[in-house]
Amino acid sequence: MKQLIVILLMVLSVFGANIPKNFDKAKEMSIRLYHTNHLLTFYTNTELEATVRIRSKMFPKKSTLSLRLDLVDNPYYGTKYKKRGETVEWEHITPASWFKSANQEIFNAWELGNEQCVTRKGNVYKGRKCAQKVSKLFNLMEADMYNLVPVIGALNAMRSDKEFGIIEGEKREFGNIDIEINKSTIEVSENKRGDVARVLLYMNDTYGVQFPNHSETLQMLYSWNFNDPEDEWEVKKKKLLTKHYNMIF
Repeated sequence: MKQLIVILLMVLSVFGANIPKNFDKAKEMSIRLYHTNHLLTFYTNTELEATVRIRSKMFPKKSTLSLRLDLVDNPYYGTKYKKRGETVEWEHITPASWFKSANQEIFNAWELGNEQCVTRKGNVYKGRKCAQKVSKLFNLMEADMYNLVPVIGALNAMRSDKEFGIIEGEKREFGNIDIEINKSTIEVSENKRGDVARVLLYMNDTYGVQFPNHSETLQMLYSWNFNDPEDEWEVKKKKLLTKHYNMIF
């Protein structure tokens, strides 16, 4: 517990009081960020449509902001998850399942469960929901907006928590989307590899998240970071997060 408190204090010293404290709040705030500044999906640069509703007596407690795909410009032609191929979802570039590598409490809750993780019917549970229940650090990591990007839902489903890497060959399964996914790996286009690398390196440096094949992955990420420098939106996003949410990079 003392170790957890120290880690939490370190994280809160990096972030300010305005950061979201849970995943739902992070998604709401991310919608606002992208709606105002960058209406494009992450992997595919598909245009998004924004829906804005003014708060009223009819919707006093509901979010007034949402994003959806502009289906006219949607390049996804995959055969899996067709309904999710028409939706926008928020993906953790560093998957939540990797967070357990950063902290023993998170690992235990995810893999073993916790005495707090019991339903009203007495059913014991573990995994992500248990980590959310017992770990403030996990919730901060899950809500980190730098790690969140809007993606086509079907790609989010197929990526799951697969690691990033290079897949031999260029088998295109998703129309004109330059992305490959097999049983263990996702390969993104060259102009997205630096974006991915910087987020993963940030999560490693800030929280201590470890990667599959950690040493090899680090070398690959350093190379991607060098060969694909920051683009205009990456720079702007960091400035916006620093200004509005007191995040420091």
